[in-house]
Amino acid sequence: FILIYIFFIFFKKNYPKCSTMYLLPLIFVSVEYIRSFGLYGFTWNSLSYSQIDYLILSQIIEYTGIYGLTFWIVLVNVIFYDLLRQYSKIKLSYLTLTFIMPWILGFVIKQNIPTPKSFINTKIIQPNISLENRRLDINQSLNKLISLSTLSNKDSTDIIIWPETSISSRFLINNKYNKNFSSHMTNFLRQDNINLVAGIEARYINERYNSSVLFKSDSIAYIYHKQRLVPNVEHTPKFFDILGYNMGVVDFNIGKNLTMFNINGIDFASMVCLESIFPNPTRSFVNEGAKFLVYIVNDGWYIKPPEPQQHAKRCVYRAIENRRTVLRSANTGISMIVDPFGNITKSLELNKSGSINAQIGIIDKITFYTKYGNLFSIFNVIILFILSSYIIFRRLFKNV
Repeated sequence: FILIYIFFIFFKKNYPKCSTMYLLPLIFVSVEYIRSFGLYGFTWNSLSYSQIDYLILSQIIEYTGIYGLTFWIVLVNVIFYDLLRQYSKIKLSYLTLTFIMPWILGFVIKQNIPTPKSFINTKIIQPNISLENRRLDINQSLNKLISLSTLSNKDSTDIIIWPETSISSRFLINNKYNKNFSSHMTNFLRQDNINLVAGIEARYINERYNSSVLFKSDSIAYIYHKQRLVPNVEHTPKFFDILGYNMGVVDFNIGKNLTMFNINGIDFASMVCLESIFPNPTRSFVNEGAKFLVYIVNDGWYIKPPEPQQHAKRCVYRAIENRRTVLRSANTGISMIVDPFGNITKSLELNKSGSINAQIGIIDKITFYTKYGNLFSIFNVIILFILSSYIIFRRLFKNV
């Protein structure tokens, strides 16, 4: 907000005859977009997420990305403020048109969402194991996960999903499943050749990762290492060591590869926790062929609202941007299934244990946003750069 204010004052002083407040949508979008990059990049509190419950309106992000909603929110407020300051019928018409246009577009876009071509059966597990209990008794936590996952004769499940860091790092040796660590786990995996996605801390000689793995029966088929880490909690840059400041709980390495998972010939992505609040790497996975999206999460340190609800709903926009079904498994909640339109079709409450059984549709459409990314935001940044450069060069040549 300081940066937004600086830009606003900068333009206000250099374009005194213009209504500078109409540049605020452009400034907001540019700053929000730039702020999303790097280790300390953040999108959780983007203005766009304030509209996440209005699904017709939100459909425009298939083309503009989340920052298109930010632009709209600020523009509506600017026009409304200008109307209050000095009423005119033209301003009222602008306000009305600006307000209703995304709703109309959203309704039209909704009609063009394709129907699924195939389906898979899924089972999402929410064990509701406190962080303290999980550390104290790994076997008890594992038994609860297996108990919630055990298939009955009536079950027809293609994939089971467990949350982030749900299994011990001791299940992994040299990137392979350690069958000797738990006979209970091995017997469970061999039952009906289960496909299981689970979170694990992957440890190697000089590296450790917060990871997602796909078990096929009693072997590991794929492993993905988390790329967007929580700054100064999961990863702290080395220069902080020089300053004698490193508050990291652990120090994970940053994953480099977009490892695609596959079941029944269907590619999908399995990402970890905070990655659900960023348009990338989700968009990159869908461009590589992911037909549905999995997010495994451990929000165990959030025991009451609003953080768990905020974090959970961020994945609604990932579904709309890419028109992919989202499966979210969270340790203490909120686990959910989100369809390609953004509807939360099934969910489990916070601090409850249970499972979600659902058949999900597979869509292979590549959206405008998936293909071209944040073109709308880049366009805003370019305009902001041109306007700023014009002022700076005008001042320089004036002083020569």
